[in-house]
Amino acid sequence: MVLGPTVLVAVAGVATTASLTVVERGREFGLLRALGLGGAAVHRMVTAECALHGVLGGVLGLALGVPYAWLVVRVAEASAPFTVPAGQLAAVFGALVPVTAAAGTVPALRASRTSPTVAVARND
Repeated sequence: MVLGPTVLVAVAGVATTASLTVVERGREFGLLRALGLGGAAVHRMVTAECALHGVLGGVLGLALGVPYAWLVVRVAEASAPFTVPAGQLAAVFGALVPVTAAAGTVPALRASRTSPTVAVARND
């Protein structure tokens, strides 16, 4: 019940981070384009970075969340046993990576369309 909104917040965070990254690394993308890297390769690079955010977020979330949940159940002395919904967690983790990659599509498109001459000539 809580996993859906949590994933949406994470995806929004990845999209925002990717957008800021593209703005800050505009010269880098322009230089890569000037050196001959195609727009599709830049697009794949940014999308892969976003997917990596999803992988790292999922792994860290599981590594920290499951022990914390166990600790809360122990401290609260709940009468119900602690169970890990492995199927649900696997489904969320499996969906997290492609969804975070998709969240980076718009920033990746912007990075892939970076003009090499404009980006390198910019004085930031």
